[in-house]
Amino acid sequence: MKRAKRTRSHIVSSGNVFRDLGLPNPDEELTKSSLLFEIYQAIKGRGLKQIEAARVLGIPQPKVSNLLRGRATGFSVQRLALLLGKLGKSVTLVVSDEPPPAGSLHIPVVRDSAGLVGRMTKVQAAVDEGPATRYSVSRSRTTTGKAQAARMRARKGTR
Repeated sequence: MKRAKRTRSHIVSSGNVFRDLGLPNPDEELTKSSLLFEIYQAIKGRGLKQIEAARVLGIPQPKVSNLLRGRATGFSVQRLALLLGKLGKSVTLVVSDEPPPAGSLHIPVVRDSAGLVGRMTKVQAAVDEGPATRYSVSRSRTTTGKAQAARMRARKGTR
């Protein structure tokens, strides 16, 4: 007995699962998911428990739990990049003359464990013969609940 040949029907992906699912802001969601993965890798790589990660990141433990579960609601791309900075990682945006695909903003997140982006930047700065400009992100210190409560009482004029 012969088997009937089955043909698979499939849809070719656009390369962005969020676009394929028809979600709003698919490029931003893809960028966030890539940053979330890097945060997850950094926390697990350092062997941090959620409460320890919360102290390092300066956010409550339930939000760390959400991040580790891939839930980026309430976090912007910029805030996720700042959290990576607190974990000892750097995030670099590269501006290119090439237009983005389909006319939308696309920020690909690429792991640079070999330092290639840094070398490319130094080479480009040497070619341009201009001073390389570095931008730093100021990190605000997180305060404990007691210190924050004391500040709030001082504002209200109570002790």
